[in-house]
Amino acid sequence: MIINHAFCPLCGSVIPVDLSQEAMICPDCGRPFMNAQAITADPTPAPSVAPFSKKEFSTTPLSDLEIERGVLLRYKGKNSYVILPDCIKEIGSNAFLAARNLRSIVLPDSITKIGAQAFSECRQLVKLRIPDAVTLIGKGAFSGCKSLTEVTIPGGVQIVASDTFWGCTALRSVHFPAALRRIETNAFHGCTALLSAGVPTGSYIADGAFPVHTNIIQI
Repeated sequence: MIINHAFCPLCGSVIPVDLSQEAMICPDCGRPFMNAQAITADPTPAPSVAPFSKKEFSTTPLSDLEIERGVLLRYKGKNSYVILPDCIKEIGSNAFLAARNLRSIVLPDSITKIGAQAFSECRQLVKLRIPDAVTLIGKGAFSGCKSLTEVTIPGGVQIVASDTFWGCTALRSVHFPAALRRIETNAFHGCTALLSAGVPTGSYIADGAFPVHTNIIQI
């Protein structure tokens, strides 16, 4: 058995794939596909972006990471696909700032904090899962991530800080936690694809938090 990570060519989820097999069923969408498709699939809508190569699907070497006391201070690599080790507890401010090659990242469940502008201007970033243990996401953490299409904010996050998703023009879906208390100014400024958002009843929404065309639904 040869296990590697890849995108499901049908739903875009990051999944483990047994490369010794010809086909498998995606554990997320439940649909079958050929394994070769998962390795070469390009989930990015922009046709100019080249598909992943097999060599990119591996755990990121520590030499590409500047870590201090569990905090990832800087990503120094150039890979499109990044898998971070469990020794990281926090993504520091500006850690992936303007990592232009980054298209997908697997964050370990050990992470509790994502610093300000941690992924700002990662313009090719398509997909990531924010771990459930995260309780704080800093200002502008994902600003300028123009290819990001969907995000789920963990249950422990009570505030969506200003500029967090500023300029995420491809963002179509945001899932908020029930415990959300506040969405600050410009949190979703420029998210032109975000047509509606279900916000928990009682959450404070600052002026300018969403684009004027976004339909806010209290849930």
